[in-house]
Amino acid sequence: MFHRKSKLAVLAVTFLSTVAIVSAASGQQSRLEITPFVGYNVASDLYNSFSATNPGTSTVGLENGLIWGGRLTASSPHGGVEFAYSRTSTDVKIKNLLQGQNRDHVGKIDIDMYDLNFLAYQPGMNPRVTPFGEIGFGWSVTHPKIDSDLLAASGSQSVEGNTLFNFNFGLGLKVAMNEKLSTRFEGRWRITDTSITTSSGFWCDPFGYCYSYASDWYNSGEFIAGVSYAIR
Repeated sequence: MFHRKSKLAVLAVTFLSTVAIVSAASGQQSRLEITPFVGYNVASDLYNSFSATNPGTSTVGLENGLIWGGRLTASSPHGGVEFAYSRTSTDVKIKNLLQGQNRDHVGKIDIDMYDLNFLAYQPGMNPRVTPFGEIGFGWSVTHPKIDSDLLAASGSQSVEGNTLFNFNFGLGLKVAMNEKLSTRFEGRWRITDTSITTSSGFWCDPFGYCYSYASDWYNSGEFIAGVSYAIR
């Protein structure tokens, strides 16, 4: 469920993106493109096991998985600005099971990401191939779903999602196929502020083990390929 501040945050990014894209697309040499994409999301750990004698022997983390979405990009020959939406769905699992833990699957989480990105192009000798760098910021909206039997065993209620600030940066390559179509390949690193200080957030499973938050910054990688179509 969205909180009021969460809704305002997403609306603010969408509004700023729209204004920036419209402004950038008003130039004579500008292009306005839409890019559906699909790729591979590289996830990391959320929690470390909490023990005074043997800490860090077990972790709770997200599994690598599919990421997909779309971008609306306004660009000139040397740079551009875009609004991007991405979604990834992944399993939450315990890694390195401890004594008494009879399962590794904890649940699933869906993450919606809304970004305002800024692109810088570096034209090369081949006019059809354009390397680029990008940096952006936005919000990630989480939708966790813990397995019902684990919730019942631990006496917990369903976990609510959050809207979290994130920023990303990366490198890519754009290859023109004709005047309207081009392919786009990129790799980016995303850093999300979890709003929880390291080791201050705790989660205990029904098997008697407790975990502390691994970091107040969650890191993930993305490898993406898409096809861009020039609207104008």
